[in-house]
Amino acid sequence: MQFNKIEYMEWAKTKADLKINLCRSGVPDLALKDLRLNLDDLEINSEYSYGYPPLREAIAARYGVKEENVVTTIGTSQGLFYVCATLLERGDKVLVEEPAYEPLLAVPRLFGAHILRLERKFENKYQIDWDGFESLVASNVKLVILTNLHNPSGALLPRSEISKLAALAQKKGFIVFIDEIYLEFWDGEESQTAFSCGENIVVGSSLTKVYGLPGLRCGWILTPKSLAEQMRKLTDYVNVEQVFVGEQISAKIFPLLDAIKNKNRPLICQNSEMVKEFIREERKLSWVEPAQGVICFPKLETRANGDELARVLREKYETSLVPGRFFEEPRHFRLGFAVPSDVLAQGLKNIKEVLKEF
Repeated sequence: MQFNKIEYMEWAKTKADLKINLCRSGVPDLALKDLRLNLDDLEINSEYSYGYPPLREAIAARYGVKEENVVTTIGTSQGLFYVCATLLERGDKVLVEEPAYEPLLAVPRLFGAHILRLERKFENKYQIDWDGFESLVASNVKLVILTNLHNPSGALLPRSEISKLAALAQKKGFIVFIDEIYLEFWDGEESQTAFSCGENIVVGSSLTKVYGLPGLRCGWILTPKSLAEQMRKLTDYVNVEQVFVGEQISAKIFPLLDAIKNKNRPLICQNSEMVKEFIREERKLSWVEPAQGVICFPKLETRANGDELARVLREKYETSLVPGRFFEEPRHFRLGFAVPSDVLAQGLKNIKEVLKEF
């Protein structure tokens, strides 16, 4: 088995962290002291199998599912790996949204899948083209992979559309995996997990983007019981057990999640308005306004592409953003705006200055 480089992951780990970093795709990271947890009962070792029970219970309670439907993972990335490893054989057809976060393509390819593409077009506000979708899944597709909110645009796939998708999946016999790592930026009914929409829906998420806890690597899959049992067996191949200390801390954090989200809300709202105003005033940019969240995917209405914009920002202004080619759209760039408002203001000013050159 050949492991090809995932270019975006390597770039993000080595090139993104400049003085003004607009590549970040989640809220600011929390420190352990910010959480004010009682850790007196924390232990290093314990005898437990396939996920710390209090953490699985906390996940199940928060999302209104049974504990048997919860598989704990080391981040959403391991969740995607587990889904593909469980479901796919070489040559199986997998339908992946386009534009896409690169690992959504790289992981099924690793297992020898034949990749088909579901266009989510800028002109259609990154929604699903149902005529095209139904023709694609008619060809014995095994797995469909989507993000909601969409990465990189922040577009919302409404529950009514997901229910339609679930009904078609049931009829045609394919599984839909939805990465929901950004969904809880939304409030109300639309923030509810898609897992409840149908028997052929599998979802993954983590405490990373919405809650600022990437270092815990606390992720999970919600999946039908039969698939959950198969996925847990993969732990014996990959890492034997999860990190006990991390899972204990994560279980303690679950009661605090709503408070953490509410604490970040003023920053997100203020910065979102700042970005909206910037796009409205900048004639060389257009976009699909994100439904919620802290990322957007503007399109350059100039001769330049995202790589050229990123290069000049890096060289002249120590400012980073994500070139759109990493999401299959070279004339776009992904902008992360969950940074201090003064940093965002300077970053937007720097982008405006560079755009004068194009």
